[in-house]
Amino acid sequence: MGLNYTIDCRHCGSHSEHYTYTNVRTMRYDDLYAQMHLDTECAIRCPVCRAKLNTSMADFRAQVRVEKRP
Repeated sequence: MGLNYTIDCRHCGSHSEHYTYTNVRTMRYDDLYAQMHLDTECAIRCPVCRAKLNTSMADFRAQVRVEKRP
């Protein structure tokens, strides 16, 4: 089981797709996506231009889509 991340960076206009293997079977998808913003000191960055994607929840959700994959 894993997650597909699709990043559409507003800063540089790049489109990136990533896959991460994770064991999230115990969490509901809605709960997982709600926690993806993560108000922490760690920045979630665009892999191309390194612009910060998680400055706010709305900004993060506009640029990053997460899909659960079996």
